Amino acid sequence: MKLIFITHETSRTGAPMVLLHFLRWLKANKSDLNLTLLSLKKGELYEDFKQVVNEYFDLSELKEKKTALKRLSGKLIKVKDKQDALIEQLRLNSYDIIYSNTILSIAYGSKIKSKNSKHIAHIHELNVIIKEATPNFNKDIIEVDHFIAASELVKQNLILNWSINKTCITRVYECSTVNYNVLIQNNDSRVFHVGGSGVVHWRKGSDIFIQVARYIKTHYPNLSIQFTWVGDISHKEKLINDEDIRKMGIESLISFVGQQTNPQDYYNSFDLFLMTSREDPFPLVCIEVGMLGKPIICFENATGSEEIIKKGGGVIVPYLNIEAMAEKVVYYFNNQQVLKAHGEINKIEFSNFTPDIICPEYYKVIAYKRGIEYFE
Repeated sequence: MKLIFITHETSRTGAPMVLLHFLRWLKANKSDLNLTLLSLKKGELYEDFKQVVNEYFDLSELKEKKTALKRLSGKLIKVKDKQDALIEQLRLNSYDIIYSNTILSIAYGSKIKSKNSKHIAHIHELNVIIKEATPNFNKDIIEVDHFIAASELVKQNLILNWSINKTCITRVYECSTVNYNVLIQNNDSRVFHVGGSGVVHWRKGSDIFIQVARYIKTHYPNLSIQFTWVGDISHKEKLINDEDIRKMGIESLISFVGQQTNPQDYYNSFDLFLMTSREDPFPLVCIEVGMLGKPIICFENATGSEEIIKKGGGVIVPYLNIEAMAEKVVYYFNNQQVLKAHGEINKIEFSNFTPDIICPEYYKVIAYKRGIEYFE
């Protein structure tokens, strides 16, 4: 069986990381498969992706140019650009399965689809990002045969807002791993360490993280609470953040440490994790901090992680209610036994989202669409 996977980039971010876990699992457990990867943009993990597939193509490496007219033997002929030529080449390969990972890949998957191909779209996004990033989403999904939704929240969004039949959607949660070998510990028991993570962006709510710190500084100035955000930050966002933090007078309370090669080292130093996202399908960071036994506070109806956190591993507060989120931080600060108990619940619940458990569920969708009986 020939499969082509399409990723919008090969970066160290959520959806590409999930795909990398899946490809590694396929290579280890389904060695008879022929795996091709098409990346739309090169990221820092492109070498890791190349190692787990039979063929690797990077669209961003091909020079983009509009279709031109060239004189040949006295006649004007059209010359296709290199990117279009590659897509046409891939279409002629007649893959059995086209697996578009994220909404940005779907249009390319539809172009590559041949008569006998099955097109599967793995949706890691919620409504605002879908509308912002893919204004032609309704047209893009016409050629999709089946959808994998990263959480129940994602599935319901596809049904309610995009009129996709529920029988065409399979909900499979995301997966991740934790490296327990070298981890930073919070050795200063006098300081309560609150963490946040993600690319500094409106969707991730890094501005809310700052506001929670401000609230606690204003209302509980004597509490030893430190806030640390792990994740990529652009020069522009850093300027804005630094100025906000300076004007609030909370420089000693909060820090943004940028992107880290091993972010889990920082996660383990947290006592508590704030999931400040405005919308987040099923972020890997929640799996990772959950596995490490950290309670999580999130906003209601903002993230698929709520589906797991509601089992007792944290607190869900009203959407964008900064005061409620900050008060829950203080509650955990003052109730260390509850903090520990909720962390232990997360250890159990989020241990269900490792690649060994989740990747077979992805493969079941592929096998089903090709009429293959799948055995554990």
